[in-house]
Amino acid sequence: MRIRMTRLLLICSLAIVAVLRIYTVASAHVTLVSSTPAANSHLEAPPTQIRLEFSEPVEAKIAHVVIVHPDGRTDSLAVTSDPHNAYVLFAAPKTLGSGAFRLLWHVVSADGHPVGGNFSFHIGSGFATDTAPAVPPADRTASTTWGPSVFGAPTIPAVLRGLGVGSLAALAGLLFFAVTNRAPMDSRPMRVALWLSIVALLLLAGHLTTWIIHTSPNHKLSVEWVSTSLSSAVGRMELWRTLLALPPLWALILARRPLLALIFTLPPLLVSAAVGHSAAFHPALSVPLKALHLMALAAWIGGLMWLVVREHTDMRTFANEASRVSTFALSGVVVLGLTGVVQTALLFKGFSDLQSAYGFLIFLKVVGLLTLIGFGAYHRYRVMPRVMMGADVSGIFAASLKREIAVLWLVVVLGGLLAYVSPPAAGGQQPTTTTETES
Repeated sequence: MRIRMTRLLLICSLAIVAVLRIYTVASAHVTLVSSTPAANSHLEAPPTQIRLEFSEPVEAKIAHVVIVHPDGRTDSLAVTSDPHNAYVLFAAPKTLGSGAFRLLWHVVSADGHPVGGNFSFHIGSGFATDTAPAVPPADRTASTTWGPSVFGAPTIPAVLRGLGVGSLAALAGLLFFAVTNRAPMDSRPMRVALWLSIVALLLLAGHLTTWIIHTSPNHKLSVEWVSTSLSSAVGRMELWRTLLALPPLWALILARRPLLALIFTLPPLLVSAAVGHSAAFHPALSVPLKALHLMALAAWIGGLMWLVVREHTDMRTFANEASRVSTFALSGVVVLGLTGVVQTALLFKGFSDLQSAYGFLIFLKVVGLLTLIGFGAYHRYRVMPRVMMGADVSGIFAASLKREIAVLWLVVVLGGLLAYVSPPAAGGQQPTTTTETES
């Protein structure tokens, strides 16, 4: 068993190193730093080229730039990257006359969030006081959240992400306890693990689909945008996370090898650690922290599920197993707390950031964690002593464990929302003449 655990740790370490090689350090959520023409500028002659410089590298293939003419007509411009500067995009406008124009831009940041904005400029001195055309209704989606939202986060992809990653973590944890206890393939824990592997794959596939829709400039699932988004760095990571959820299912259904399935749950979890805010904020530190965070979640939720679905045995055997799970859960609480604090510190600039939507969700997550700690204390100091004395409290214990699991899943959903809410540090400084919205 020690050899097996050593192999798991080695695979984990190599996967983290591989994931880190994908990213360079980025300091903030993408923001528009400067533009040519500048916002609210007055030009004597039409520009031959539009230049947009952002706060982090952006990909031209998933960028969208539109010019709105004074009469309301729109032109979608071809976008290219600057071969010498990954932070810069170029767009070649078509023939422009005189008057007030509006430029709309839409890019996808390193953490997978669509970011858009617009600004106006004037051509010809005689039109300097003209009002710039409004954003056409058809293009408003370039800077709004798709579907219902909570605190600016798109509810559907956020919930699917949280439940999908949570299902992966639960699968890894349940398989760990099932493998170390040599549970047979036809046992109830293995059947639950099989269903978890199916659910995780479906949820992550659903998240990938809704993420593609959410990042689209017009929020439509077109063949062109699917191909474009999945060819980007962020899109490839989202696609790999979904595809890597397939091997655990194969190992359980066809190969019928639980240990192999357990090993196969590690890559998608580690890819999950490298998707989202951890990809854009100090990834050299935040990606390993997020990986530890997910591993701790796996140990916690998987242990609880193991106690609920394991085959019934005598109370002494159950007590020993519950004590073992309690040890893992306690370690998981410590790791979750520490990694959560450090990750929050990386995103927050000061206590004032706690008043943001992101800060409020962090507060709710802390409340959930404290509630779970309360469950753990109740089990350890009130229920376990009775079990060790031989009292049959399995029914009470199981009911309490189910309530703890329910709270833990709510915390997991909060984690999905946090992944889609912009942290306070992501706001950046924008020119007052540029309007921008983030989702």
